[in-house]
Amino acid sequence: MQLSHEAQARMAALPVISRARGWRLYGADGRRYLDLWADGGRYIAGRRSGASGRIAKESIDRGLDAAFPSFWEGRLRKAMLAWLPGYSSLWFFASETEALLALASADGDFAARIGRGASLSEALNGFAARLRVESPFGGYRRDYKADAGGTAFDGRIAIALLPLANAWSFGIVLGKGLENSGEAAIFPCEAFGSAVPAIKLATAARALADFRTFEKGYGEKEWAVIDPFVAGIFTRSGPWLYPAYPASEHGRVFSACLAKGIVISPEYGEPSLVPGEFDAGEVAALPAIKVL
Repeated sequence: MQLSHEAQARMAALPVISRARGWRLYGADGRRYLDLWADGGRYIAGRRSGASGRIAKESIDRGLDAAFPSFWEGRLRKAMLAWLPGYSSLWFFASETEALLALASADGDFAARIGRGASLSEALNGFAARLRVESPFGGYRRDYKADAGGTAFDGRIAIALLPLANAWSFGIVLGKGLENSGEAAIFPCEAFGSAVPAIKLATAARALADFRTFEKGYGEKEWAVIDPFVAGIFTRSGPWLYPAYPASEHGRVFSACLAKGIVISPEYGEPSLVPGEFDAGEVAALPAIKVL
């Protein structure tokens, strides 16, 4: 889902970013910023890391920018189910919003919210908040539903978020035990082919493979290095950093971090991230930020 208006306003305070690599952003003003946001965690393995960028370029060069039948669909499907072995079904949608709309159509509360005058965005956000989410190190996410109950699917359905840039993202739905149920009928039939351009499938498959390699060297030992610098400002859950201050303080803390060359999550309800690589000098100024 897109950033809130408040988060967009915070991000607008950044200078023009002329280049990004790893966990650093390079501004047109000549400053370098340590990126603890990583596009909502999508760049958990760093920007321009691995071979997904090369795969995307090769796909463009081959003209694979439409929803043609592609062997990458089978590769990604196999890789996803190996990464998340508790699921038996998987469906692709052209966008994350389309995936949520397909799921929400079977949820009574979503229809009720619309009936009470909620906007489509508000109703969809309310529905998404009750869905199970599978993502890199998602087990440490305090903002995710642990049991995913309260929807029409009772935990048998999940949305998958890959370590993939927003520009290449699309909708992925995972299912448990739906093969012989009528609920599977709300999803696009595989016989009609993929609704996702081949370039996105290829980039996603490569990004997932790159992440599986990256995660082997990204664990508690690496995450704990940041603890002395974030104490009192954030509480850490695995690689995720949650605000230790009230929501009313978030705008001020975001601005204070930005002034010190650090970009944190612009959304109060979404965590920041321990970078995969940083040095003490880049985060040494954090303890000076005072919070309520």
